[in-house]
Amino acid sequence: MEDQKIITLDNPIKVGDIEVTSLTLREPTAGELERATLKDRPISVTLDLLAMVAGVPRSIVEKLPSRKLKEASQFISGFTEDGPSTGETQ
Repeated sequence: MEDQKIITLDNPIKVGDIEVTSLTLREPTAGELERATLKDRPISVTLDLLAMVAGVPRSIVEKLPSRKLKEASQFISGFTEDGPSTGETQ
């Protein structure tokens, strides 16, 4: 399993003064998993966790195209047996 994954966006996402052209994901920490799962809703868990591990505001992650969200979600879910999902089936 990869320790890190870079997801390049086809179109930059801009929120306020922040413009993101790629997300660099890493393995989530136990604390991040705990904070992300407090809401206990799969899509919220995924969005919160992606924002934490990529180090970007959640508002950036909320604007990800669905294909990029699925790619990112699959990467982080590989670190946990019951990892968060986007609600999509493979």
